Amino acid sequence: METTFTPEDVAAFEHATWSRCAPGYDAGFGALTRSAVPTLLAAAGVQSDSRVLDVGTGTGLVAAAARDRGADVVGVDFSEAMLAEARRTVPGVEFREASADGLPFADRSFDAVVANGVLHHLGDPDRALGEALRVLRPGGRLTATVWAAPDTLEAFGLFFAAVAEHAGEADLPHGPLFGVADDETLLGLLERAGFGDNSVQAVAATWSMSSIDVLLQAFGTWAQIDTFPLEIRNAVEESVRAAAGRYETADGLTVPNPMVLLTGARPS
Repeated sequence: METTFTPEDVAAFEHATWSRCAPGYDAGFGALTRSAVPTLLAAAGVQSDSRVLDVGTGTGLVAAAARDRGADVVGVDFSEAMLAEARRTVPGVEFREASADGLPFADRSFDAVVANGVLHHLGDPDRALGEALRVLRPGGRLTATVWAAPDTLEAFGLFFAAVAEHAGEADLPHGPLFGVADDETLLGLLERAGFGDNSVQAVAATWSMSSIDVLLQAFGTWAQIDTFPLEIRNAVEESVRAAAGRYETADGLTVPNPMVLLTGARPS
């Protein structure tokens, strides 16, 4: 879990990246991360009388689903651009600007803390998990998802393999959980933070899309592919389109991109 990037490096990179992606997030990456939401909320025991904190809420996809279960939800994110989208599309939920490693809430404020696809974007996941434990009530549950092993991420692989082939690989700022999905490491994180009743399980997330244009648009914004030379941009797109054929269905494309679910509870 060594990294050469400081938490500040990672936060600056992630903030710029996801703020840029906010306007098109729901139509792109949101269609993928949304597939894990029912499992995430069920594992947290979210129901009509739950007080829930959605950390790294983004455009509010998890917060909206928790609200629809009747829960009292607060969503936090460090990107005001993401929060603007959440406030526009998810009425009835409080959204606040805050970092995962500095939650602006009193101790023992929530029955559940959920974080969908967040921990691997953090420069200091240990600190964030400590904050989640602090704001949970005794017996309250944390549920969080991270991406599964990199060689199983077929949706991401379509784009990254094409970029590596035509533009080379880049060492982007990343935290200690980048590319990490083994049970021992993830369970160790929960244990160090003080959680009990810990578990790790696979979640069969998939990205269903009307055409490969959805993936190309999402990753194009994420990677700022418009800054690449035109011939490289065209070569990347060509490679992605050629490789995507095997995922075609009657309704478009369905591409596997599994996740791992971490669960833990604050001891009573």
